[in-house]
Amino acid sequence: NIRPIGSDIAAGELVLRAGQVLGAAELGMLASLGRSRATVHRRPVVGVFSTGDELAEAGQPLGPGQIYDSNRATLLAAAAQAGGQPLDLGVLRDRPGELERGLATGLASADVLVTSGGVSMGELDLLKPLLASWGTVHLGRVRMKPGKPLTFATLPVRDADGHIAAEQPFRPVFALPGNPVSSLVTFQLFVRPAIRRMLGVEHAGLPRIDATLGHRFRLDPERAEFHRVTLSRENGQIIARSTGSQASSRLLSAAGADGLLVLEQADGLLPPGSQRPVLLLNSDWLV
Repeated sequence: NIRPIGSDIAAGELVLRAGQVLGAAELGMLASLGRSRATVHRRPVVGVFSTGDELAEAGQPLGPGQIYDSNRATLLAAAAQAGGQPLDLGVLRDRPGELERGLATGLASADVLVTSGGVSMGELDLLKPLLASWGTVHLGRVRMKPGKPLTFATLPVRDADGHIAAEQPFRPVFALPGNPVSSLVTFQLFVRPAIRRMLGVEHAGLPRIDATLGHRFRLDPERAEFHRVTLSRENGQIIARSTGSQASSRLLSAAGADGLLVLEQADGLLPPGSQRPVLLLNSDWLV
């Protein structure tokens, strides 16, 4: 069982491309070439914290007016799925001093900061003005549904002497809305691509396919909508159906969703049989 030289890999043949994820086959290929090392992008550390006095830890009893902090668990898992190293920074209460200390800790320990809550401009939503005072807020609202209060900022990183660090002088900060679905959808659309680009992945956004609507969908005249849908194959077509109520607090609408149906900002109804793009959350649909 002797094979000719070059029958597996010919001289000059491209083996791996820059930005390619190293899975089992890729690592085996490197080993077959006698390579024990490869130059790779470091997985970025993604620091995640929630904000709000109303949040309780899962497993603890709820006090009056409290809810469980589902966002932190969701975002930590999403960061890992995107290829980052998740770092749990806990819950920061609605007190200026605590927010500042938590933000400083995050800047010192993470490559990317992801927060949820504190950006809806309510009386106790203190995060956005803090980001504005510490750095540059590049956007404070997005005309999309869900996720309108999304804020993106960059904050300078300073050394012990107060000078801006040379290696990575600024940290990106994604301040996501507090509603669970809004938080997850904005992560997938904004944070995930940023993490993937830091990993060197060329096509960093969610993969996209076209689907046929299985029933009518109402359009929003004020904002484009990313509607959670399930997908099925029927008569040679990929059919998209709503996961039900799209309330931004209803995380059940995202659990089991195969993708985000992209609905343009417009007034009226889309009839069944219309075709629209779907951003895939379930990679099984790429097969």
